[in-house]
Amino acid sequence: MRHEASFRLSRRGLLTSALGVGGALALGACASREGDTGTPSATTGTQTLGASDMQWDRFKGETLNLLLCEHWWTSAVSKRFPEFEALTGMKIKANTLSEDSYYQQALVALSSGATTYDALMVGNLQAGQYMNAGWLEPLDSYFGGSGLVNADWFDTDDFFAPARKASSLNGELMALPLSAEAGVVIYRKDLAAQAGVTAFPTQESLVDASAKLSAAMERPFAGRGRRGLDIVWTWTNYFLTQGGEFYNGNTPTVDSPEAVAATELYVQQLLTKYGPKGASNMSWLEATGSVNEGRAALYTDASGLLSVVLDKNSSKHTDQIAVSRWPDSAAAKAAPNYWYWMAGIPKASRKKEQAALFYAWAMSKETATSVSAESGSPSARESVWSNEDFLSFYPGDMSTEIVANLQAVQPDRVPYARPTFPSEADALSLELIKVLVDGKDPKRAMADAAAAMARAGR
Repeated sequence: MRHEASFRLSRRGLLTSALGVGGALALGACASREGDTGTPSATTGTQTLGASDMQWDRFKGETLNLLLCEHWWTSAVSKRFPEFEALTGMKIKANTLSEDSYYQQALVALSSGATTYDALMVGNLQAGQYMNAGWLEPLDSYFGGSGLVNADWFDTDDFFAPARKASSLNGELMALPLSAEAGVVIYRKDLAAQAGVTAFPTQESLVDASAKLSAAMERPFAGRGRRGLDIVWTWTNYFLTQGGEFYNGNTPTVDSPEAVAATELYVQQLLTKYGPKGASNMSWLEATGSVNEGRAALYTDASGLLSVVLDKNSSKHTDQIAVSRWPDSAAAKAAPNYWYWMAGIPKASRKKEQAALFYAWAMSKETATSVSAESGSPSARESVWSNEDFLSFYPGDMSTEIVANLQAVQPDRVPYARPTFPSEADALSLELIKVLVDGKDPKRAMADAAAAMARAGR
């Protein structure tokens, strides 16, 4: 999500900007050639890519053009480009843009069929549009045993299964997942213990917990309420876990009892009664700030935001932060919302194999583990979540709770792949905000939201 483009957590717990070259990770990787056999091998921390048994230098002398978005992964991997260049004999030319500029440039390049870029990052919300329009190259033939990439070594099955599904179209892998987040409950364990809150067995129990925590602070709950994807992203966690579905065919179904229940729970009770004043202006940044400053004790949002909440330079209570997986509802099992960044190859690229070789290096288990172990940022590779250095960023049972959530994601229930969803989500958000600001009846608001989404999707 947008917060991943803005922040990362360093080894010392220092939250720094990843937007500039000066804020990028200094990983100090190196490359070498072993013996006199001509077999290239690059070190990645204590790991070696020599075990891949691949011909890394087959495209020696060529230049690979990348379109990247400012992001923790970009900052970390860019510092390692000399390693890739030494390993392969190729040169990398990267155009790294701010998130908004990146989306504009990617849309122009992909929709026009331009051959400017050989590889690019893919945003979660845009992935469906890119895939359905045929703008991305299918990847199974490159990473499934073609001879270019050692399939057993690269191991696409190591990516979280829901992330692979979200990165696929009709069963074909269209992008590789870079990072993975899902909705979690973040809370102050010291204040929870004082209030007698020991667990969150259901979504509905969050209301009771907020009521108990209100003895320590007037408005203990924090959450996003701003127009657009902000309020819709968090609301979706509650909606799916009530058993709701966004559409029946092409007809919006957010006027269902499940949608009304989710709106009553998140917007009418948690945000309105126990949330911060001015919640309709809150994105993840403001909501997280209320936790860091000690003005909130209970927060439901994306697991990636832990890098902000656990930052000792901006948070007053890092040692008292705990995490719980998304709870079930009284009606259905937990179905947390998600966010992935992905990496793809443009259909128009003239260097598809070269791009695949770059991803084989940049998104290998070795590189992914080393990058995440240095930054604490949430990799989409499941094996990274068992690395001891990486887990040091997530004390106690945090990683167990986060992984359980990442495995529980149901990407087919969130319509990111629907080309009209951004405008439909905006229409939905306006009705949610009317409940929050104007006290509109949730049932009426959801009926109006369904009609507004239908108009927006025409």
